[in-house]
Amino acid sequence: MNDNISLNEIGKKIIFHIDFDYFYAQCEEIRKPELRDIPSVVCVYSGREHDSGVVSTCNYEARKYGVKAAMPIRAAKSKLKDVRAVFLPTDIPYYQEISRNAMKIIQNYGDLFEQVSVDECYVDFTKITNSDFDDAKIFATSLQKNIKEQINLTCSIGVGPNKLISKIASGVNKPNGITVVNQDDAKNFISNCKIEDIPGVGPKTALKLNSLGIKSISDISKKNIFELRDALGYKTATFLANASNAIDYSQIKIRGTSKQIGKIVTLKKDKPEFEQIKMIAATLCASVFENLKNKRQAFRVLTVILILENLQHVSISKSLKLYSASLEELNKNSLLIINEMITNNSISLDNIRRMGVVVSDLKDISGQDSLLNYFEN
Repeated sequence: MNDNISLNEIGKKIIFHIDFDYFYAQCEEIRKPELRDIPSVVCVYSGREHDSGVVSTCNYEARKYGVKAAMPIRAAKSKLKDVRAVFLPTDIPYYQEISRNAMKIIQNYGDLFEQVSVDECYVDFTKITNSDFDDAKIFATSLQKNIKEQINLTCSIGVGPNKLISKIASGVNKPNGITVVNQDDAKNFISNCKIEDIPGVGPKTALKLNSLGIKSISDISKKNIFELRDALGYKTATFLANASNAIDYSQIKIRGTSKQIGKIVTLKKDKPEFEQIKMIAATLCASVFENLKNKRQAFRVLTVILILENLQHVSISKSLKLYSASLEELNKNSLLIINEMITNNSISLDNIRRMGVVVSDLKDISGQDSLLNYFEN
């Protein structure tokens, strides 16, 4: 246990785990869309014989027939012998390029970013959401939408109070799902998961747990910690005891500066008029501008988010030609976007439940405000 981190601090965190769905196979679908409708299998060929090797990943059409990762290619072909299917060799440089492009989008969100593999990463959203899990769902939807629109790649996102919960949650509603587990629900959530769902728990550890009579995660939390340590060792036993109680002290490893500043508010129950919408937008812009000013940053991309009564998520982004740190510019463009959203999307003012203003593509302008007059007096 890290004595410098309190449970209170951990309870305030909001961590995203973003997992690109069936990544290698989906990359192949991006360049060959016709593969989406037929079983497609990406293979690691050994080169010894024609069908020697294993399945790296496959799309969901192939999974319907029981094909899965690490399966011998011959076995996969046997399962798909009666249907039209495509078997492809891996193209790692191409997949890495898709990954880089997607990760660039993700890094424009949240506060801290950690890439853990070519197809998954963690992002800390604690600050930008003000530890609000409802707002976290909005940002997850926006992020998922941006990746799909810009790269045509789907991903599944787990939102939780720590890396452990978010990692498990990202696998719950695949593909293209979002699963939010707040701090209060985390213990119940993990109690209903399988032991194998805990990252790092392989067959050997599961076998040792089974020998102790442990068959579920809730069984771990009831077990004496000293008995666990005798069987598994101090490190593994402590990790599992914490995990069974939804506790994870691991931190985002790669640190960076905030890539996005935003504010979201809930509208009052009474039916809003357009003048009220304008006032709310002005208040949101003022809050975002104050944050920009304190961080001494300028923005280039502005996004307005509307959440409707039916929980539909509508957002439009506008890229400026030049970086700006002007409140007037922020207000003017926010109203232009809102007008466009209401006009083009046929949104009734009565249906708007929440509204947000977010700026991204930020640039540090420390020391330049007096010369370039970025900030207003």
